[in-house]
Amino acid sequence: MINSEKLVYPAFIKQEYEGMFCVYFPTLFPKSGWDYPLSRGKIKSIAIKNAERDLAFCLAGILYDNENLPVPISIENNCICEGVELIEVETSFEPYAEEIQEHLKGRHWHIGYYVEENDEYIEAIGFKNDKGTWDIFYEDNSDEKETPDDNILFTVKLHFEAEEKFKQFVQDVILKRRGN
Repeated sequence: MINSEKLVYPAFIKQEYEGMFCVYFPTLFPKSGWDYPLSRGKIKSIAIKNAERDLAFCLAGILYDNENLPVPISIENNCICEGVELIEVETSFEPYAEEIQEHLKGRHWHIGYYVEENDEYIEAIGFKNDKGTWDIFYEDNSDEKETPDDNILFTVKLHFEAEEKFKQFVQDVILKRRGN
């Protein structure tokens, strides 16, 4: 997975009210990239340097999750307000390879389902197996059982598959068993 290819993604940087420079990747992370910075720094050059490292870690995580790297999408000028500077952040896995490998050792997924009727959050956890796919575990800690039941529910390749299968499991098994 780790290679020396250079990767370039569009971002914007702006100085926040507390003085920190923040780097955002809105087209890479469309759900949160406009609102939450990937990186920060007390000065602009440090924020960009941090963004290079943090971007490498994020992209390595995407690959580790069996996903394809997103295609870089430009940020339109009409989306940018005053005090914001468009930049391109160039990164590579190579300078951070050892750190990334160490970081990915503990990587896992939390897959959840929210039951609005009783304000309950039901969760499964996924761990990558030796075959490169993800085993999804569910531990039933409900009061109905005397001991927890820790089981592999299913194995998937991609995160969205895990979310869909867990949603179906909760609806078809857990909620029906409870009479919901």
